[in-house]
Amino acid sequence: MSLSEQELQELASQLSHPKGENGKQTGYSMNVANDNMIRNVIAQISVKENSKILEIGPGNGKHIHYLFEINSGISYYGADISELMVEEATTLNSQLTASGKAVFQLADGEKLDYSDAFFTSIFTVNTLYFWKNPKEYLQKINRVLKPKGELIIGFIPKSTMEKIPFSKYGFKLYENEDVQNFLEENNFSIDKIFSQTEEVLSNIGEVKIRTFTIIKALKK
Repeated sequence: MSLSEQELQELASQLSHPKGENGKQTGYSMNVANDNMIRNVIAQISVKENSKILEIGPGNGKHIHYLFEINSGISYYGADISELMVEEATTLNSQLTASGKAVFQLADGEKLDYSDAFFTSIFTVNTLYFWKNPKEYLQKINRVLKPKGELIIGFIPKSTMEKIPFSKYGFKLYENEDVQNFLEENNFSIDKIFSQTEEVLSNIGEVKIRTFTIIKALKK
């Protein structure tokens, strides 16, 4: 399946900020393409009773049941720049949102409107490419994490991403070393770094082999 440059640009725009009817489909496509990656990120979280967990960029939030299956006593917060995804996530997780166990909120992608040292864990999958200023954003993440709190970032390294046609539209790409350096320069210590190669159904409907990286860091 070959997409035109205009179609690739539209897809890239939807991946960074899903909107409209195409945005809903993009949300579900991301669920399929990123399921294994999300599961691996969640596996790195120390999910405990009364944990307060923030996800940056949850999309439609269809995956958060994985967290509650580990421990139902957590509080989950999802911050997304897409109003459509916040609406979809709230609907798809209606029982959790109605009980207050899950809260989805609109965010601008530049600041985090939470109290200092509020969260025990923060995680994010495939949002790093859209951070306008990673170092500044990491400082804001650090502020809302408790001491020794954990940050888990899942992303596809530049060496893999640059082979994906739509990544030239609005994606800022990083190698593992870049992300490690950002973290260490902003009051985090690296706990674990690992990569995995997987076969996925891509966002353009093709089966692809890709490598992703997960970095787990702790607030100093």
